[in-house]
Amino acid sequence: MWHRMLAAFLTGASTSTLTVQAVLAPGALPADCRSALRIGIVICGQPALEKDHDQSVSEAQVREYLTNYGKPPREAVRALLEPSDTNIAAWLRKQREVISIASYVAARMTEMQSQIDGDPQSLLPLPLSKESALIQMRVTLYLNATRANSRQAIQALQTVVARYPSVDGRLVQVGSPVDPFPSSMATKLDTVLPISVVASDAFDGVAIPTLLIEDLRTGRTRHIDASAITSQQICDQIVALREAAEAIDNSAVSASRAP
Repeated sequence: MWHRMLAAFLTGASTSTLTVQAVLAPGALPADCRSALRIGIVICGQPALEKDHDQSVSEAQVREYLTNYGKPPREAVRALLEPSDTNIAAWLRKQREVISIASYVAARMTEMQSQIDGDPQSLLPLPLSKESALIQMRVTLYLNATRANSRQAIQALQTVVARYPSVDGRLVQVGSPVDPFPSSMATKLDTVLPISVVASDAFDGVAIPTLLIEDLRTGRTRHIDASAITSQQICDQIVALREAAEAIDNSAVSASRAP
């Protein structure tokens, strides 16, 4: 009977601990404390908000944590096997520690997500149903490397290409470049996108920077003023061009089938 009751207690403790630990990220350390992800009795203060946690957890600690993930902590097992006040208090401290770290991680994740959402160059993932619209698309940015709005547009396009490598992103310097060697200019502009140069008279009357989006599948194109463009707007324009082309093609097919 005692063994059955003990098994029931351990099962309940394991479930409770797993519920709390599911939100922990390896590496969160409270101040003046050993890693809370290690086995054993740990008494901690408040979490350290500015500490660089990535450098403080070894691979051995990570493996140890993964090995024991989902299992009741040692403090819980000791308290159930020997329910003394000392062991029960140790289990209580462990639970408070886990909750404290989980709260810290959740708060930091919220702050980081707010920073990402507030970044004008942030790029929200497209729905899977629209990702195919970025296949066989070429986006060429015509720019003047001496202007800040052109450099901002470069970063916006580079963000799109980094997220969706199927997009063929290219840069074209309009007029005499700052550096006669494209490779050196790419380094100065902090970009890995290919760069070419065209004469400025070919773009008389055209606002620079400007984007040319080409749908290589349908042959349709779209020109966009890129003076204040964001990576999200580039993605939206690419998808809009493909969807417009598909709508026209579908209408043509329907018309050809009409009696």
